[in-house]
Amino acid sequence: TLNVRGVEFSWRAVSKILDEPKGIMWESISGIKNKGRVEFIPTSEESCLMKVKMNIITPRILASLFKNTSVLLGDFLQKKLLKWSLEMFRDVVKADLALERGDVELGDALFGAVEGRANAIEATLSD
Repeated sequence: TLNVRGVEFSWRAVSKILDEPKGIMWESISGIKNKGRVEFIPTSEESCLMKVKMNIITPRILASLFKNTSVLLGDFLQKKLLKWSLEMFRDVVKADLALERGDVELGDALFGAVEGRANAIEATLSD
């Protein structure tokens, strides 16, 4: 769930794990209509590039929230919302890996940071 200027948006999606290339594909089944895929392209033993493609149908109410502002909706979705979401996704993956390695302190700290960032983003968007 995401709160943008007092209006809540959410969706549920079905996903499928991809083998070649490794990744995840999803499509919403309720809420905001969207679909996409993320591919993980190895760059070394310990890192990878994450390639994301997402199609979203912007709800009219969301478009109307940006109608009388200097912020372009497309720029906001791409440069802010998607960027923030990917950064949080990255940190969740890092937290999971830390917990798998037995580093509970780092895993918990990263999960806490993600939760804090999500709350801050929602507060920013609610203004």
